[in-house]
Amino acid sequence: MSRFSEFPAHVEQYLGRIRGADSQETGSRERGYHLVYCDPPHGEHVSVLTNGLRSHTAGAPLPHELVCTLYREQELHARHLTGVIAELLDESNSRVGPGALIMNDRALLPETDISGALAAPHPYLGEDFDVLRDESGQAVLRLITLLPITRGEAQLVARYGSDVLYDRWEQYETDLLDVFRPSVA
Repeated sequence: MSRFSEFPAHVEQYLGRIRGADSQETGSRERGYHLVYCDPPHGEHVSVLTNGLRSHTAGAPLPHELVCTLYREQELHARHLTGVIAELLDESNSRVGPGALIMNDRALLPETDISGALAAPHPYLGEDFDVLRDESGQAVLRLITLLPITRGEAQLVARYGSDVLYDRWEQYETDLLDVFRPSVA
C-alpha cells in the first residue's frame, strides 16, 4: 500500500467529490502531474489541485501538492493559476513552502489584478486539511494552497511579512475565493 493511498479520500473529505482530471499530456510533452477538479456538495466553488507534483519535490520537508479554491465561475482562473505555478516548479525542479511568494511581472490572470500567489494554509478548511497523514498518524504530504494576490499585496508581504497582509484581508473582510476582489495594498 502506498503511503499516499489516503490522498483521494482526504481530498474528497475536505474539497468535495473529485469530478475529473486533465491528462498529463499537454501539447507535445507530458507533465509530471495531473490537474484534478473537486466540487463541494454546495457547488458554490471549485478546487483545482495537482496530483503527482509530489514526486518532483524530493528534498522538501514534506512532498507537496498545490491547490487553488475559487468560485465556480472562476474555475478557469483556478486551473490557470495552479497549472502555471505547478509548471514553474516542475520545470525548475523547485519546491515551495508556506509563506512563499510566486509572482509574475504582470497580471497572471486575464481581466484581473492578480499577478501571482501566496503559498499558504487553506484559509477556510483548517489545519487538518493541510497535511495528509498515513495510518500511523505520520505526516506524509503537505497540501499548499495558492492564494491569488496582486502585485501590491506581494510588495506588502515582501516588506512587512504575510501577517500584515492577513490582517488587512481580515480588516477588509476580503473574499479570498474571488480573483476580481480589490487589492488591500
